[in-house]
Amino acid sequence: MDYTVTTNGGSGCTVEVYDADGRKVAAGTGKAGTLHISNACLWDVHAAYLYTFVVRIVDGDKVVDEYSDRIGIRTFEVKNGRFLLNGKPIYLKGFGKHEDADLRGRGLDLVTVKRDFECMKWIGANCFRTSHYPYAEEVYQLADEEGFLIIDEVPAVGFMESLMNFVAANQGNGKQVGYFEKETTPKLLENHKQALTEMIARDKNHASVIAWSILNEPQCTSEGTEAYFKPLFDLAHALDPQKRPRTYAIIMMSGPDTSKGQQFADFISLNRYYGWYVMGGNGISDAEDAFRAEMDKWAEVRGDRPVIFTEYGADTLAEEHKLPSVMWSQEYQNEYLDMNHRVFDSYDFVQGELVWNFADFQTTEGIMRVNGNKKGIFTRQRHPKDAAYTFRARWTALPRDYKG
Repeated sequence: MDYTVTTNGGSGCTVEVYDADGRKVAAGTGKAGTLHISNACLWDVHAAYLYTFVVRIVDGDKVVDEYSDRIGIRTFEVKNGRFLLNGKPIYLKGFGKHEDADLRGRGLDLVTVKRDFECMKWIGANCFRTSHYPYAEEVYQLADEEGFLIIDEVPAVGFMESLMNFVAANQGNGKQVGYFEKETTPKLLENHKQALTEMIARDKNHASVIAWSILNEPQCTSEGTEAYFKPLFDLAHALDPQKRPRTYAIIMMSGPDTSKGQQFADFISLNRYYGWYVMGGNGISDAEDAFRAEMDKWAEVRGDRPVIFTEYGADTLAEEHKLPSVMWSQEYQNEYLDMNHRVFDSYDFVQGELVWNFADFQTTEGIMRVNGNKKGIFTRQRHPKDAAYTFRARWTALPRDYKG
């Protein structure tokens, strides 16, 4: 494997690699070079093997500075419509998440992080998306140790005009102005590049990180979309030595015929809520038909790229039960999930399902939420809803190479 080391001085540099038993298995000299590890143990899902890399800045015999990191060795690529981990197909199963929990609120809580990983192992998940921002680095370190896959997302959410702003921007001149065609767009792009650069610089050495998500739910149907997207996707490819696949989460208003950004994605990520925000309740049978109609169109434009669902879900109160089911009941959540999974299973190119959300999370007060977002498969206190057992039964039964 090739390596590079960045320092702020002119002193020399050494690199040593140790296996899990503390044996030195490779060494190099200089700020760039190639390390050879014979019979390397590969990092894998739920079977993580980490080597310790020790980098030293030296001045003669004196060690000026030293840094160590635990790094897994693995390959990940998109090929022929599949995700390949170490050359073998893998189907993505997991969650969108938030750094949010009871008592602590938003932010890092190591006990909660450990609990989350234990819940994800119990339910049969192998992947999560850091919606909608990079998480604390401790989360990635634990994902490396536990063998979980991460789609790492830059903090670029809400890139769409509100209705009032859209009306104000388009009054009087007879021409519509899209989100990426404003005077402030160049500055926004500059800041976006900086955030992307910082995320990749920090997270590129984590074996758990398999892909970069460049945006979440942007308004990407107007003419300025392509000029805004292309430099970001190009930058991600240039910054990442591994050339990880790039994607972004496509909002429901951007379809296969209208999404001008999807051409840049190495795999297609869809946020879809048929049966909740669209045709919810007793309209769920019509929702399934509409969902399939859209998927048929994605089949025509995707090329050989896989499609995953980065969001789907239904708000559910953990204490609410009702037959016949109604929205917000646990019975409805399971019926909603069963419908979505029937659709997923019908299309060979669907290669992953990341439900929204891992756990209930706090939001601002308002008439649309009951003390927060309740789409969690677990409660905010990390207790399972009925849907957790639905997922456990499904995910533990699906083979690793499902549809592979």
